[in-house]
Amino acid sequence: MSNQIPASQPFVPVITGGDLGAYSLAREFHEAFGVKSAVVPTAENLVVGGSKITQLFPAGPMFDSARVVRHLGDVANMLQQEGPRPLILSAGYDHLVRIMIEHDAELREMGYVFPNLTVEQLDQASLKENFYALCEKHGIHYPRTAIYECAQGEKPVAEFVTELAAPDWQYPLILKAGDGGEWANTRFDGRRKVHYLETPDELADILYKANDAGYQGTLIIQQFIPGPDSNLRILTHFRDRHGNNALSGLAEVIVEDHASGLEGNSRALLAATDPTLEAQGAELMEALDWHGFGMFDVKIHQHTGEPYFLEMNPRLGRHHYYLTIAGTNPAPYLVREFVEAAEHPAATTTAGPAASMTIPMKLAYQYASDEQAAQLDAAKDAKLIGWPLRYAKDRNIKRDLYQRLRLTKAAREIDHVPGTMNS
Repeated sequence: MSNQIPASQPFVPVITGGDLGAYSLAREFHEAFGVKSAVVPTAENLVVGGSKITQLFPAGPMFDSARVVRHLGDVANMLQQEGPRPLILSAGYDHLVRIMIEHDAELREMGYVFPNLTVEQLDQASLKENFYALCEKHGIHYPRTAIYECAQGEKPVAEFVTELAAPDWQYPLILKAGDGGEWANTRFDGRRKVHYLETPDELADILYKANDAGYQGTLIIQQFIPGPDSNLRILTHFRDRHGNNALSGLAEVIVEDHASGLEGNSRALLAATDPTLEAQGAELMEALDWHGFGMFDVKIHQHTGEPYFLEMNPRLGRHHYYLTIAGTNPAPYLVREFVEAAEHPAATTTAGPAASMTIPMKLAYQYASDEQAAQLDAAKDAKLIGWPLRYAKDRNIKRDLYQRLRLTKAAREIDHVPGTMNS
């Protein structure tokens, strides 16, 4: 196979997932080191496939941990047929991070290297009720929140909904799962990643459906933080094995997806700086004693200007390529940390002008605020606008046609209603 990873390659990135984030990271490894990545999607697709820089190892559904670990064992054996070499494991989804941490010893025995984290740290970071308690402890704003315990079934839906009444609560409300991995594996008509609820009846309907579908986690109901997509921020940090915050990278969202199942996926980003916000993210990473990448979703309150931390992703975010466009490729951080055991350069903070997007420029300008349009102009003048899925060193006719099709469908995929999500 022309895209097979050569036995001479000194290390192999193994990236679980098959979306924009997986391809972006494979591209970043290729840009930095000229290496190919092993990508483990559920199935072959033209986001990560049809590529000269990836070798695919499709796994099928990746929710059963024992099955995922067995498959990763098979991948490790194939990649180390001619001898051991470091396999840098990067998980593309929260539930895959959990599998990685829960099966730490088994995976390391196979030759995988990845951050040293515990289940307790993961629960503190990724279970939203725990994360909000951490924000409360550190004086960091988060949305007014109520928690519905599906598993316990102690409180009837009607009683819970009645408690979320004026004057303390005002609709619209936002509902999302406390355990994103389990929610992704829950099925019922109308299920979304994030629900925007305008009435008590809508809230009750989702709670009943979640219970009936067998969801066993918590549901997080939040006060909506007012403001359009342009008030959303993505904040990425990398904290090394010595506890140093080696990287801070902030981005402003121009527009997100709002189609079902895609909520919270940023389609256009601008690199930005905000020392106060970056310091808050670093404080949370320190409080968690986190190792590796973490990404925070933040929203700026339209009326007060205060930042509200919405959640933490215990990994690189899906649309993280803004870091590379802004001059700081994340791949060398992983190699220095887990292969070379080398020290990182002095702490880095990314800044604009720079933009990363998966939509046409015309569409980005359509949704950009006036200030963001000016930043897009500056990024264009500086030749610092990038499309992570369009890589000049990874051309393929079938893949190129697919990417063009995705761009032409972008307006419909955004399905945008301004200012409707804390995502």
